[in-house]
Amino acid sequence: MRPGGLATGMAGGLAGMGGIQKEETMQSLNDPLAIYLDRVRSLKTDNHKLKSKIWEHLEKKGPQVKDWTHYFKTIEDLRAQIFTNTVDNACTILQIDNVSLAADDFAVKYERELAVCQSMENNIHGLCKAIDDTNVTWLQLETEIEALKEELLFMNKNHKEEVKGL
Repeated sequence: MRPGGLATGMAGGLAGMGGIQKEETMQSLNDPLAIYLDRVRSLKTDNHKLKSKIWEHLEKKGPQVKDWTHYFKTIEDLRAQIFTNTVDNACTILQIDNVSLAADDFAVKYERELAVCQSMENNIHGLCKAIDDTNVTWLQLETEIEALKEELLFMNKNHKEEVKGL
């Protein structure tokens, strides 16, 4: 796996969600990981060199030196496990950071949706008030129409009586 490969792939996927700031965050996470992995490789190389020097020294010193080779396999296995666990931990930390960024995005989206929802509720409340006002006006107009109809009937009745009277 190349240094920063996992995080670079994730950063590309997150670029659409959050933009340049998230890419910068991902890059700032990838750089220390790459430096750390390079340092581990360097230490591993140094270890092999040191191991060679120890063997040379043991060969020069002669047969009174004890044979420690059976421990070297165990040590190498443990180093491999440490390296694997370190990489796994770094991936886990990266995933935690990604989840944190996603949670922040959802919080922003929630705030926007809440603002839109409150705006719509205010609009609905305003429309309900307008409907109530319209209904009140409607009732007033119906009352006026009834009053005008009664007045018209009264005027027709009076007109007929006046016509009869003439």
